[in-house]
Amino acid sequence: MRHEIGPYLITPLLLVLVFSGIVGLMISIYLLKYRRSPGILYLSLMQLSTAIWAFFYGLEFATTDLQLKIFWSKFSYIGIVFAPVFFYFFSVYFASKQLKLSKALKAGLIGLAVLFLVSVFTNGFHSLHWVSYAIDPANNTTIYQYGISFWLVFVFCYTLLILSIANIIPLLFDFPKRFQGQILLLVLACFFPVVGNALYLFRIGPIVGFDWTPIFFVFSGIILTFINVRYGTFDLIPLARNKFLDMLPDGIAVVDRHQRIIDVNPAFLRLTQQKEIDVLGKLLEEAFPKRKSLIQQFADKETIEPIELEARINGDHVFFDLRVTALHDQRGQLSGRLITLRDITEKTVYEQKISRANQQLKLEIEEKEKLIADLDAFDHTVAHDLNNIIGAIVTSTDLLYYELEQKNYQNLEEVIELIQLSANKSFHVIKELLTLASVRQQDVKTDRLDMMKIFKESEQRLADMIKTSGAQIIKPRDWPSACGYGPWIEEVWVNFLSNAIKYGGTPPVIELGATQFYSENKVRYWIKDNGDGLTQSKQKKLFKKYERFNQTHIEGTGLGLSIVKRIVEKLGGEVGVISNGIPGEGCVFYFTLPQE
Repeated sequence: MRHEIGPYLITPLLLVLVFSGIVGLMISIYLLKYRRSPGILYLSLMQLSTAIWAFFYGLEFATTDLQLKIFWSKFSYIGIVFAPVFFYFFSVYFASKQLKLSKALKAGLIGLAVLFLVSVFTNGFHSLHWVSYAIDPANNTTIYQYGISFWLVFVFCYTLLILSIANIIPLLFDFPKRFQGQILLLVLACFFPVVGNALYLFRIGPIVGFDWTPIFFVFSGIILTFINVRYGTFDLIPLARNKFLDMLPDGIAVVDRHQRIIDVNPAFLRLTQQKEIDVLGKLLEEAFPKRKSLIQQFADKETIEPIELEARINGDHVFFDLRVTALHDQRGQLSGRLITLRDITEKTVYEQKISRANQQLKLEIEEKEKLIADLDAFDHTVAHDLNNIIGAIVTSTDLLYYELEQKNYQNLEEVIELIQLSANKSFHVIKELLTLASVRQQDVKTDRLDMMKIFKESEQRLADMIKTSGAQIIKPRDWPSACGYGPWIEEVWVNFLSNAIKYGGTPPVIELGATQFYSENKVRYWIKDNGDGLTQSKQKKLFKKYERFNQTHIEGTGLGLSIVKRIVEKLGGEVGVISNGIPGEGCVFYFTLPQE
């Protein structure tokens, strides 16, 4: 089928060339969308060059005028000399060798292409490119007799094509198996223009003198575009990946700027318990829906600080160190992210053990320091009291022997009562010291307390003291419940109540109550006396310096409040006192306990 329009013949081959030019132009425009990815701009320029080549060669092939053929052939050389140059630039970037592509080398290759182009356009003056040319009447193709300039162009273009293939073929061995299909297609795309040009140069094609190279170049572009559409390869070029990544114990994942997973190494799949088919090509949120909130944290950030993650895999708790690093192209634009996942379970478990051991050691040291403080605070007081008690017992014993020798039995009862009183005092001191030690060492199970019942038992223990002092005790009708250990809380009330009687007015008027703090989930129990109260300075010393503030007429060791403090703190509460130091207003002693 042939139609003539002026000096041009419209044939199926012309339509193929025009179609190839249109396809090449469309691919060039399409690739501009990925121009920020390293090397893609050169691939787009290569497609534009092949489109120019196809269009102008189509005009050369269609015209029947020899001079017009030469005219259009000269313009087709714009594509012929530049297509291999841009294809070589693309291969360098794709193979991650752009550091070897200096500005001088770029300028030199482009300069050579321009020089060859000048040689073509000025052939009429020197005939170095075409010595002669004629039309083959059977196929309307141009038959050329080539000069030295053409062969220089030939060597130039084929050298660049060979170098491009040499850059891409090693990727078959450097990239993992899942990428080898893409690389094979890429290698095939490299060989297409070589085959097309060989058909033309060696006149072995079906049509003698017809240059198939631009058509085959367009096929190369179609293959490259298919690779991108199917695999998204151009979103992240280069992939910055080598063989050693497969051997790394750390998990590595590469994602593009759209959060799509481009590549993972075996360690990443092993650590995340995922299959390759379930993650590659998917968005991070799709592959790891349980980590959606974490992924969103760095969605708008290029790089994030290291994060420690905890997960449960096969029933075991594991810990990971997660790092996200931005990947940029040569223009500084974000092209993707590198995610590194390191298993730090063993390290974290050791650190937790060390932390717990240090915490336990710290608590033991604090406990021992408290004990030392207690001993320092009480040693003189307790030693003095025990010395007086034992001295009284010894003196009374001597007096008892004397009275017996003198057979003076009238004073024996009084001496025996003195010995008994001193023994009871020593027993009380020893009991308080033992109670303090047991609170420090013993661990108890807390339970819901019946505070009314506990206080009644405390009252019964102090019944004689209450009766002797004539104390009036005002108790609430209802007690809010809290959690604690009954026997210990009984000791707290015994100490607080006995102190209120000792230091209260004459007679003592004692009021008890409780206040609930719902927001803090605790109860404060308090006891108020009508004594002289305590100054601020004495209040500060009260639970630290176990003194009786020179009230020598008051019995006791001062050990009681230390016991109270220990008990309440061990049960998760606190103790305190409120007083204005005004006689008659007395003091309010309190302790708190948790409600749950």
